[in-house]
Amino acid sequence: MNSLISPSLDFIAGFFSTGATFMWVKQKNLKVPVFQIKMQISDRDLLETVKLKLGLKEKIYEYKYKNTNYLLLLVRKRSSIENVIIPTFDGRLFGNKAIQFENWKNKYYQEKLNFVYKHYR
Repeated sequence: MNSLISPSLDFIAGFFSTGATFMWVKQKNLKVPVFQIKMQISDRDLLETVKLKLGLKEKIYEYKYKNTNYLLLLVRKRSSIENVIIPTFDGRLFGNKAIQFENWKNKYYQEKLNFVYKHYR
């Protein structure tokens, strides 16, 4: 991808709307919010460009499934979710992906209080 071209947030949200997943993963006794994007390895330049544009520090993983190479970007850090992922997708998704995102985002803000209170108990 041309390094002089910086994708807009609308482009990023639209492009990722098919391959992105907003989910909760159980770690120890706590459910953790996770944003995940899976892409074919041929899109590495695009994923690296988007990661740079968003200022994400998370590592891009490579894996193979059924003879196809994929890239996986996982965002679990709460500051990245709250300051990058939510603002990037808020109001930019449509249909079922928008519903999935809104449910995930609402649960994140509800559970956020539990993260804080559990930390100080």
